[in-house]
Amino acid sequence: MIEGDGKEYDLLIKWAKDFDCKGHYSCEIGVRKGHSSKLIMDNVKNNYMHVGVDPYGELEYQHHDRTFTKGWPEEFRGEFSADYTDEMRDTMLKDMDEYIKSGKFVLANMTDTMFMSHPNWNEKTYSFIYLDGPHMTKDVITEAIWFAHRSAPHSRIIIDDIDKMETSTIAHVLTFFNFQTIEMGETKICLEKK
Repeated sequence: MIEGDGKEYDLLIKWAKDFDCKGHYSCEIGVRKGHSSKLIMDNVKNNYMHVGVDPYGELEYQHHDRTFTKGWPEEFRGEFSADYTDEMRDTMLKDMDEYIKSGKFVLANMTDTMFMSHPNWNEKTYSFIYLDGPHMTKDVITEAIWFAHRSAPHSRIIIDDIDKMETSTIAHVLTFFNFQTIEMGETKICLEKK
């Protein structure tokens, strides 16, 4: 069984359950062990393929807005290396073997910025997007706008760990691309293109 490290997986399942991707891609930024990607693939329908994006390799980067971490010890407030090892990637790929062999899953083993500038991915159309990578407001806005430009007419963007960023700002930016908030939990928000 693939483990998850987050909360409110019931909401992710609810928002993905029988969502019709109409032949477009689904995508997760921030795959980690693959639990959320598996839930998405098991619940959406008619997606062309699910793309998981994660660089692994224990890269150092600032993970959250400093305003949300001011109560944390100093060593956690700046850049830090998450435990996303190459071994974790290899285990995830082994756990996803059935999905890979059936053409349902592909790993883009790169950062979100590399993914967004890669010619293999920026000409695709996405209909179900799960953003669970960097949790800096500016990074999530960049990802959200990138996907909004490549979103299918009826699509959903789900953002995780909303308690670590300025979610209202991100949701407001997405209104300019005809996305509306349809539901919000403690840690997740679901926006849908109308």
